[in-house]
Amino acid sequence: MTLTQEREGEKYNVGSFRVSTTSQKPLVHRHNDDLSTFSKVLVLYTRDRETGDLYCIEQNYKFLKTSQWKNFFNIYKSLPTTHSTITDTVTEYIVPEVIVQKFNQNLQLDIKISEYIKPNEKQIRGCITTVENESKFNDWFIFHILDQSRLSKDYTPLYKTSVKYDELFTDYFANSLKNTIVGDKWNEGGRDHFISKVRYFTDRYIRIECVLPAFPCKSSNVEKVGGDVPDKGEEFALKRLIQATQEVQKFYPPGMKVWIISDGHVFSDCIGVDDDIVNSYTCKLHQLYERLAIPGHDAIGFCGLNTLFFDGITAPKFDPKWVSEVKVEHYTGSKICALSDLSRQVLLRGCDTDAGQLKKEIAIDGHPRLYLYRGFSKFMSEDLRLLPYFKDMSRKKFKKTVSKIAFNMIKRNDAYSNLVELAFPHHLRLSIHAHTNGGPKFGIKVISPEQCRIVKSLNDSSEPKSEDLLHIPTPWHNCVVKLTDQDDSYYLTKASVVKDALEKGVYEGTWYETCLEKGEGGHYILNKVKKQCEHLN
Repeated sequence: MTLTQEREGEKYNVGSFRVSTTSQKPLVHRHNDDLSTFSKVLVLYTRDRETGDLYCIEQNYKFLKTSQWKNFFNIYKSLPTTHSTITDTVTEYIVPEVIVQKFNQNLQLDIKISEYIKPNEKQIRGCITTVENESKFNDWFIFHILDQSRLSKDYTPLYKTSVKYDELFTDYFANSLKNTIVGDKWNEGGRDHFISKVRYFTDRYIRIECVLPAFPCKSSNVEKVGGDVPDKGEEFALKRLIQATQEVQKFYPPGMKVWIISDGHVFSDCIGVDDDIVNSYTCKLHQLYERLAIPGHDAIGFCGLNTLFFDGITAPKFDPKWVSEVKVEHYTGSKICALSDLSRQVLLRGCDTDAGQLKKEIAIDGHPRLYLYRGFSKFMSEDLRLLPYFKDMSRKKFKKTVSKIAFNMIKRNDAYSNLVELAFPHHLRLSIHAHTNGGPKFGIKVISPEQCRIVKSLNDSSEPKSEDLLHIPTPWHNCVVKLTDQDDSYYLTKASVVKDALEKGVYEGTWYETCLEKGEGGHYILNKVKKQCEHLN
């Protein structure tokens, strides 16, 4: 039976399968000095090896209507083929501009189609890029995305049911996980965007997968955290995500999985944390999850910058000379790991699309990027002020250095977001930062109020309001306190709040270290001093 599908204003026939057709951005003229590979990528797709029928297509720029695919396929398959400059496992087709313009008049360039069959897969993976600024690095990066991108493994027939699983999951997310803020746009297009992404999975009756860039490492600010290893905060967060996947499976049997995409090595040198401490934190986080995980229930997967680039690659070997011109600035005196710094170079070379635009935007009064820049600057001033590296630095120089760090963090954050988009093209994109939830990212609170209350003071249990859309309370910028005089309730707050209460004699107690063998995260256990209570009364 042929399915006729109407979405995004167009009808198309795609055999017996529904095609994912996310067109996130219109085709735009890029800055001439934007040399990133990401900016060249137009389309990622998978297709049938014989007929060319699409299984899925994700468009970075709106290049091609899905209804045009069959005609486009017949044309490019008739063209001569070559192989990638770095591996003969990738077949390439160069489509001349004159043919390209038959499908999109806004693109005045030749395009290249790179196709690859991953071992143990029947489908063909494809990537369409513009032909400009060609290099061996670009060819390696394109192969790497084809090889590592979490594209669906072969096609799955359209699942026919009267149950609206897409709406069930969307409502569950809105009611149980979504972080709702002032100015929330969930009902102004956000829900529609979210549900369109959910349908990629529910149409195929396969597990719904999400990506959550988070769990980088503990803050270097000793006034915020109790140490540099995962503690009760991470325990609560992992338990909540596991519980969510269990609840989803009750109404959608294929279930749900969350990929935690650590951004620790993206920012470690900016936040004053040594690369090896990030490695240690990540290793211990995995161990903690192993203790909390439910046997046979695949709830959480882990990935990070180094693993995205240099783990599980089938071929070919990367040459560091390809990114030797990329300079990664270091400002905090943290210890640098050679592999992590190489990953940062690859990230910037492959996915940094700034091209000087950020500098212009933060100079414009009222521009959203200016507010973001100020938010990063304020937050990093607070986070870095106690680092020994800045002890003898003048206030003026410190402020200037923090401004540079904030600028670079925004650039890296954008680049990492672009990388995640390529590596996880179908996935629902969640964020621990507050968002207006209009898409493509949706904010969640990784710790629920039922687990732990967020407070600014141990004497005031009301939850503080977020001062901006950038940072909301997270386990890696806070610590957990259990108050035995309040029915063993847990609270999330700054370590300085606890230390101040102990020093003043208002509370007594101690810090209990993380025990990975038991799956128990470190936290403070406090109780009020009775004499103090009597004095106050």
